[in-house]
Amino acid sequence: MKIFLVFLSVFFFNGCFGLVYKTPISSPPISYDPYTTTIGSLYAKNLKENPNHSAAILLEDGFDALLHRVGLIRMSQKSIDMQTYIYKNDLSSQVIAKELLNAANRGVKVRILLDDNGVYSDFSDIMLLNFHKNIEVKIFNPYYIRNKGLRYFEMLADYERIKKRMHNKLFIVDNFAVIIGGRNIGDNYFDNDLDTNFLDLDALFFGGVASKAKESFERYWRFHRSIPVSLLRTHKRLKNNAKEIAKLHEKIPISAEDINEFEKKVNDFIEHFQKYQYPIYYGNAIFLADSPKKIDTPLYSPIKIAFEKALKNAKDSVFIASSYFIPGKKMMKIFKNQISKGIELNILTNSLSSTDAIVVYGAWERYRNQLVRMGANVYEIRNDFFNRQIKGRFSTKHSLHGKTIVFDDNLTLLGSFNIDPRSAYINTESAVLFDNPSFAKRVRLSLKDHAQQSWHLVVYRHRVIWEAVEEGILIHEKTSPDTSFFLRLIKEWSKVLPEREL
Repeated sequence: MKIFLVFLSVFFFNGCFGLVYKTPISSPPISYDPYTTTIGSLYAKNLKENPNHSAAILLEDGFDALLHRVGLIRMSQKSIDMQTYIYKNDLSSQVIAKELLNAANRGVKVRILLDDNGVYSDFSDIMLLNFHKNIEVKIFNPYYIRNKGLRYFEMLADYERIKKRMHNKLFIVDNFAVIIGGRNIGDNYFDNDLDTNFLDLDALFFGGVASKAKESFERYWRFHRSIPVSLLRTHKRLKNNAKEIAKLHEKIPISAEDINEFEKKVNDFIEHFQKYQYPIYYGNAIFLADSPKKIDTPLYSPIKIAFEKALKNAKDSVFIASSYFIPGKKMMKIFKNQISKGIELNILTNSLSSTDAIVVYGAWERYRNQLVRMGANVYEIRNDFFNRQIKGRFSTKHSLHGKTIVFDDNLTLLGSFNIDPRSAYINTESAVLFDNPSFAKRVRLSLKDHAQQSWHLVVYRHRVIWEAVEEGILIHEKTSPDTSFFLRLIKEWSKVLPEREL
């Protein structure tokens, strides 16, 4: 035990000293008129006539969301700024890395900001891009220890810093277009994973909201905890692999036939995009994001404030989809008050069998039955959601990852913000509050469709049970469906953890 404590102490001091980075001053972003770019010119007339408005395209399908990202990269002319929590090293990630490299070869300036929790490896393709003259990669709030297997020791030694993560997701192209939502970069966010796919949602916005997103990105990019890859301890070893950057095209494990099919789909997307063949919604869009300073000091969340205000002002209905749902006592009072006024409250979240965070489900369970009994419509995703779809790709498991809220079929809050303490008080987040009834109704219809194919929790003989329709027959479950006794036991054990730290 003494040896362990000595090791931990040595590690702690080494870690503290190792985190004092002398970060070089970032060069200023390039300046240009975004309306003169290919993408900007498509929407210049409509948006200049309505300076307070933004345009939006809803991205529901995962593969379609990937096509939009690839297509935007190919149409880019000046700059690309990407901020994300997770960047994997699978097929979708490699495709995007290759496209970013091609854009940089054309002279496009690319900046990539990754949270260190979501970096697959210091030697993954996205990290190698840092050696291109037109690409910069930074890591947000990095661990001192670069070996993932040993990071638990650092978490023990520096827990208050390590637990705070950058959960924002922004994909900004030519300072005019920005994709905002819940998707990270990886196969299971784009319906391309054989084991588990995430049900998610994001949207492509044009105009003023992109400018505000860019300002937020700049604050994070220049924050003292955004560290250039060149300052990481593994940089020298990474530099030895720099020549691999030229082989990105060869590394993608896909057949020539599949490449040709993908190229056709990307080209079709670009053609349809330039001919305005995707439904476009115009309205007032307010960009919301935490300050990066939230990592160092407690700050109020502007997204939480906006959510609670819209919730209290709702007149008819609220539909909340959140992968993690831990409302807390204060919000439960707001829910109860709104339901008592006759407002319809719908909640869609993960079931125990579909969640990727058992401890979060344990906390959600404290509120779940209360919400059902007070009159909320509560739905939990079935883990075989995709397998029962007529269209789309198939996987053996499905999990909700989206974070979307619709108020009165008018306002939509879309972004990375979950209804839980981590989003409110620990992580940094980003979102958009969009005012367009048609957009809101489309999102609500999508969420309602998901809910109808999920477990509906109802009160039956004084207890809460799960019910669903399967092949025209109403079925009931008295315990969490599709779970083992062992899984339910772990969930019960997890309830000893403090809710505020989840």
